Formats: sequence, structure tokens, C-alpha cells
Amino acid sequence: MAAPAGGTRRGVIFDLDGTLIDTLDDIVSSVNELLLHEHLPPQSCDTIRGMIGEGLHLLLQRASGVEDAQRIAGFVDRYDPFYRARMLDTSRRYDGVATMLDRVAQAGVSMAVLSNKPHEFTAPICAALLSRWRFVTIQGAKDGLPKKPDPTGALRLCDDMQLAPDEVVFVGDSAVDVETARNAGMASVAVTWGFCERGLLEGAAPSHVISHPSELERILTR
Repeated sequence: MAAPAGGTRRGVIFDLDGTLIDTLDDIVSSVNELLLHEHLPPQSCDTIRGMIGEGLHLLLQRASGVEDAQRIAGFVDRYDPFYRARMLDTSRRYDGVATMLDRVAQAGVSMAVLSNKPHEFTAPICAALLSRWRFVTIQGAKDGLPKKPDPTGALRLCDDMQLAPDEVVFVGDSAVDVETARNAGMASVAVTWGFCERGLLEGAAPSHVISHPSELERILTR
């Protein structure tokens, strides 16, 4: 594949929740339904927002306050039907994402998705809301694949795109995404419209911080 004119970034890996898709309300309602089912107090939207990003197991552990691993495993199983029933109720692309993806694709940049959301949810959400664009790989969390910030998943996506890590940028809304990029030897782009507070993002020392999807194009083609 020819490099895009005017730049050296030939690939981009996107986080999903809080980066391309606003899934917050559907996650919050599903977590709180589970908590009520388990006779535990519900959590506010802002509280749950700050718990997202490191996988479902940690999300439910933090939201419930339960430490017992076996009980949390049960919560994960019971969360499945709650979220599956509503994961597309209100989830939507962030404003400006569609135009940004159009421009990235038109520039000849390969695209992939890497999420800590279970793959059984990541795949249908992408199919419903991102099918207009070609992603080389869409990868959610699976058994045997370490979650971000472990770089294994990101490096596998580089292989899928047939690119070296320094030819790829990693775009996400959390410190976990910034750390993933660093661990994989990639430049990181932190987005401020997602779930993480800007101060926490900047504290993670990303390569770039952007406040609107339209700003990504200049980073890829500079």
C-alpha cells in the first residue's frame, strides 16, 4: 500500500468506547440493572464513566465493590443478557467521526479497532454503526488475548495491516490507550470527547491531544 501523500503514518488503530462510539448510557443502564438484580446500590453515570476502559471484569468489580473473583465471574455472565438487549439503544457515533473516517480512508490509511470490550459486543456494535468503512481488523477482548495496556493486541493489528508499529498511531480516550501505544512503540492520540477527564489524559503524556475528530487528519498527514 502506498503511503498517504505528505506523511508517514500509514495505519491507525482506534479504541471503540469513548473514541468512535458513545456507548456510555447503554453501559450505565446495563451495569445498574445488574447491580439492582444483585441487590447492590446503583452508581451514577459519572462514577461508571470513570470505571470504563480496562475490561468488563474490572468495571463490574469497581461498580459493585465486590472483591471475590468467583462472584465477579458470575456478574460477568449475568451482565451479558442485560447489555446485549440494549447495547444499541442509544449508542451512536460521536459528532465528526463519520467525516473523519471518510477522510482517513480517502487518504489510503489502513484502519483497525482494538477494544477491551468483549468481542461478542464489539463486533455487532461495529457492524451496526461502522459498517460503512473498511477496517482491516475489528478486535475486542477474547480469552487468550491480553487486554490493553498489554501491547499484544496492538502489535497483532500492525501485522494484520502489514505495517511497522512506528507507521501506526493509536487513537483512544483513556490513559490505558496511551500506555498501550507506548508499550507497542506507536505514537498515541488522546481524544478529549470520550470518557476520561482531560487532566488524566494529559498526565499520561500522549504524543498528541485532540478535541475534535477533524484534528486527526493533520496528525496522519503531517
